Amino acid sequence: MTELAYAKINLYLDCIGKREDGYHELVSVMHTISMADIVTVTPSDGIHITCSDPDIPTDERNIAYKCAAAYMDAFGTGGADIHIEKHIPSQAGLGGGSADGAAVLRAMHSIYGAVLDGNVVDGDGLDALIHTAAGCGADIPFCLVGGAALCEGIGERMTPLLPMDGAVIVAKGQAGISTPAAYRLIDALPETEHMTAAEVVRRYSDGSLPLYNIFEQTGTVPDVERIKDILGPRSLMTGSGSAVFAPVSDRAYAEDMVRVLRGEGFLAGIYDLTGEII
Repeated sequence: MTELAYAKINLYLDCIGKREDGYHELVSVMHTISMADIVTVTPSDGIHITCSDPDIPTDERNIAYKCAAAYMDAFGTGGADIHIEKHIPSQAGLGGGSADGAAVLRAMHSIYGAVLDGNVVDGDGLDALIHTAAGCGADIPFCLVGGAALCEGIGERMTPLLPMDGAVIVAKGQAGISTPAAYRLIDALPETEHMTAAEVVRRYSDGSLPLYNIFEQTGTVPDVERIKDILGPRSLMTGSGSAVFAPVSDRAYAEDMVRVLRGEGFLAGIYDLTGEII
């Protein structure tokens, strides 16, 4: 069973507080893009992962491993042999690890069916999959379903939004930043006012939502400012960094920008905004 593991961008990302369990309370608009890893899953007695990128861990540290183990525990199924062909750069804020984990959950559901306590879950088992995904990581519930959504809490509370048409340039330097390190920097920022979730939805719907990412205020990721200088004021870092995206309004101009970015040694490409995955 082969699944595409689609990357995501954050059109809006704010952190409105820290919870007692140590996680951060988020308000974010996420959107799937066509950049994708290729995840192949075959049934197995246990869990075994291989990856085209030798720098990616293939043990319990890999989110795909955590998702496979969580599916086995929740539904009492067999395991999975997993191969990940990487195309989404790591430590980029593009949700590559989460997308891989979500793809594993979708694949295992297709292989085994969602079986809980000996009974097939009503319908397609999506609610059960989302619940399982939420226990494995903040972005995984969104990566499981894709499209566009307002995501709250740690990402598990999703309000579907109408996906956008068009494309974005995505660019990344060689450096990245770990998500835990990025959140520690967020904790040190002064408190500010926050847009309500209802206002975010309203402004997304009428096309007036500003591109915003609170993580840009930490200013610690090398190359981000240079990439933003090239792409112009309608560019934004996604997630906790370090990739930057910008909407494409003119394809020829965007292709010129990609050539400029690559000429300076950055990873860069043009990717479509995509709708629902499942």
